[in-house]
Amino acid sequence: MVSHVGYNSNHDVYLSATEHAIAGAVSGMITRGLVQPLDVLKIRFQLQVEPTSKRGGGLYHGVFQSMLKIIRTEGVQGLWKGHIPAQILSVSYGVGQFGSYAVLTKAVNDVSKGQTQLTAICGGLAGMCGTLVSMPCDVVRTRLVAQGTPKLYSGVMDAWIKIVRHEGPLSLWKGLLPTLAMSAPQTALIFYFYSGLLGVIVKLIGDSDSAESPWLSAAAISGSAAGAAAKVCVYPLDVLKKRMQIIGFEKARSQFGKVVVYENAWKCILSITREEGLKAWFKGLWPSVLKGAASSGVIFVSYEAVCNGFAHIHKDDVNDSNNP
Repeated sequence: MVSHVGYNSNHDVYLSATEHAIAGAVSGMITRGLVQPLDVLKIRFQLQVEPTSKRGGGLYHGVFQSMLKIIRTEGVQGLWKGHIPAQILSVSYGVGQFGSYAVLTKAVNDVSKGQTQLTAICGGLAGMCGTLVSMPCDVVRTRLVAQGTPKLYSGVMDAWIKIVRHEGPLSLWKGLLPTLAMSAPQTALIFYFYSGLLGVIVKLIGDSDSAESPWLSAAAISGSAAGAAAKVCVYPLDVLKKRMQIIGFEKARSQFGKVVVYENAWKCILSITREEGLKAWFKGLWPSVLKGAASSGVIFVSYEAVCNGFAHIHKDDVNDSNNP
């Protein structure tokens, strides 16, 4: 199997940056629909000030308990809160990430000669591009997931308008610095781990260019492992990002437990560490790792599948032109 993730000089046909971006959008859309409940759980855990242990006194203290609690109090649809902005987030991030990664890897191809460190750097820059494009959707999504009742926002557009009107346009990029600090290394690690693991797994399963070879399984295993490993490495930054995104929104989620107002990122770091302990930086880690593994596996499988589809179309076009 020759992976379609990024530019590869071994390809028979070359996909355009637009085709890579489309594949990223499709993979993001499919993935978001499947893993949204885990994302809702992760955000609820991250925003809960009380410990997430059973004796901690918090509203949520476990994956299954939290899922049942949300279903009981908010209905099954509560597990898909903020799904529309989350879909927009995933699609826009997929476009920005995979589109820019294809452009960047092609630009450094002559220089890199397969050097994995340059692959990681391209991945980090691609993550930053995806973040800048999708950040407003992430802020709106977080607010919709975090709000209790009565609701402050009735929907995506209402949230968007109220945030801009009351907090200013730049508030749509709240938590940008910790998000960039997280997304750059996380994306770099994901692409680095994926490319490395894929090569190992392909060797283990044999010639993946044959029709019988389960190349999708190789992409799924590599993507899942890469997503889980990268998520663990950068998880504290994800917690910080979520806490920063609800600044100015504290009263709307008072029903979920203790409310703390953070003045800035540095005071947020000190407050969390002092009041909640070091373990707080890994609140919601379990659903987050599950989500990271599942989403990364689905993303790479669907991305490779869409790119393969484009590649076959190009090959058919070439064959048709050679055989008039």
